[in-house]
Formats: sequence, C-alpha cells, structure tokens
Amino acid sequence: MDIYAIVSSGFAAVYDYVLAHTLFCLVPAFFIAGAMAALIPKDLLLPYLGKNSPKHIAYPLSVASGLLLAVCSCTVLPLFAGIKKGGAGIGPAIAFLYTAPATNIVAILYTGSLIGWDVAAARIFLSILFAVSIGMIISKMFHEDEASQDTDTFVRSENSHNIRRLVYLFSVLIGILLIGTRVSVPWIKYVLVAILIGMSVGIAKKLFIKEEIKSWMNETWGFTKTIAPLLLGGVFVSGMVKVLLPQEFVTTYVGSNSFTALLIPVVFGVLVYFPTLVEVPMAKTFLDLGMGKGPLMAYLLSDPVLSLPSILVVSKIMGAKRTVAYVALIIVLTVFGGYLFGLLQG
Repeated sequence: MDIYAIVSSGFAAVYDYVLAHTLFCLVPAFFIAGAMAALIPKDLLLPYLGKNSPKHIAYPLSVASGLLLAVCSCTVLPLFAGIKKGGAGIGPAIAFLYTAPATNIVAILYTGSLIGWDVAAARIFLSILFAVSIGMIISKMFHEDEASQDTDTFVRSENSHNIRRLVYLFSVLIGILLIGTRVSVPWIKYVLVAILIGMSVGIAKKLFIKEEIKSWMNETWGFTKTIAPLLLGGVFVSGMVKVLLPQEFVTTYVGSNSFTALLIPVVFGVLVYFPTLVEVPMAKTFLDLGMGKGPLMAYLLSDPVLSLPSILVVSKIMGAKRTVAYVALIIVLTVFGGYLFGLLQG
C-alpha cells in the first residue's frame, strides 16, 4: 500500500479537525475544565457526596462534576481516589468515575460537531443514566463500612458568595461554548461570543483575585498541553486507519445491530487504551467505513471509560469484587444502550 497516501490521509484528518473544531469547541472547553479544576474547592463538593448525603443531591452533583472535566479513563483515577478518600460514598464516587471520561462537556460537543447531534444527545443521556445506575447498584451490592458512615455528616456549605460567583462564571463560559458550536450564522456567532468573552473577563476581574485567575490559567494550559498533542495524534492515526482498514471488514463484523456486532466494539474499547476524546475521531472513521449506529454508540459509551490500566488501578482503590461488578455492568449496559440506539435509528 502507498505509504504516501496513508500519511497524507492522516495529515488531512488533522487539518480538517483543526480547521473545524478547535476555536469554538476545544478552546472554550479547556477554559471550562481549567476553571473547574482551579476554582471549585473540594470542601465545597465533598460534604454533598458523603455516604449519608441524600441521593437526589449526591448523584446529580457527582455527574455534574464529571461533566465539566475533560479526562480519560486513567487521568480520572487520582480524582476518583481523592473524592473517595475525602469521604464520598461509593455510589456517587463511581458515578463520577464513569461520567468524567464518558460524557464530559468537551467530548459531547466534539461528538456533536464531528459525528452528529443526535449521537451526542443519546451519548450524554445514556452516559448519565448508566453512571447513576451503576453507582446505585454497586452501592446496594456492597454495603460500606458502618463505622465510617457514623462519622459522615451532611453539611451544607454556607459560602453562598463563592457558589454565586462560580455560577456566574460557568454560565458565561458554557454560553461561549454553546453559541460557538451551535450558532451557524457567522456574524451573529462572532458578536455573541465577543460579548460573552467580555463578560467573562469582567466577572473574573471583579469576583476573583489574581492568584485564582493565575491558577485558572495554569490549569487551562495544563489541560491543553496534555490533551491537545494526544488528541492530534489520535486524529492522525484515525485518518490513516481510514485508508488501512478494509471497509468490507467493518461492514461485515460491526455493520449490523446484532449482539456480536455490539459486543466487538465494546470489548475493543475495554481492552485498548485511547487518550480522552480520541474515541470521537476513531468512531467517525468507523462510521464512515460502515459501522452501524448501534455498535457506534456502544463503542462511544465504553471506550473512554475503561482500559486495562484503569481497571487494574480501580481494583486497588475499591477492591476486586467491586471492580468486577463495575466492569460487568459497563459491558452489559453499553451493549444494551447501543442495541436500543440502533433500533431507534432504524
């Protein structure tokens, strides 16, 4: 096979990606992830995630926290260990563990802009449903240490000013991202985004001190320099795969909505490690080669969440039995989710 054609396909994929998805999709998302890491103190969240915290508060908060982070199945592990050690219940902690790599805001918007908003909407709905379901099932299956529960109390934060300023900032930042990716008329998009950028600068200067802003910028740069090179490399590889992988192979094995076609991409996603967001260009490549919509969804729901390295680390954090249950539930639910999506797509 022509090496030049293979490499050219990789570079063409990178060029198309940078041109279409960087400015209004990834850049705002990195700023949101940086703000999440730098500006939201742990002691503001952990009291609401404790073992005795009401489920209607603990689970939505753990899912919302995961939505704002752009991390892969391995990067999320220190965060998972941190909130678990800090007193979070096993159920909310697992919901966070699943949500952060599976359905973070960067991945969802990237999925919508590259593959389609129907796929993105189904991905976020099923991911949130599975995250909460898996967390609640494992919490019921494996009762936590009662002694530790006695010392856990549900404490409401009194720092309303801190919460209010965070709501203001994140509302504007998410507005920038949504308008940049969803508004199609260029001049309207540029005007609205410029206004919101001005508002975010004003909010930052008025409500946050210089040290907080500096920490935010450092975290944003940290996400960018860590994720962007890996993402571009993944896009390059996906471009080459499009040339190397025979279309007949894809349509034969994962082109239908059969159990085997659904299970193959899930097992592939569990065994093979990809950095965060790389599953999206890979999924687009598989789709272009003839993958069915059901197997595509099953792959998107499983690949970012599990890998062999992450499974080994999770077993050290929460034990082998909980880990086996966690992996088994993910495989079963993602296959079912893919099957359901495939049926609805006709």
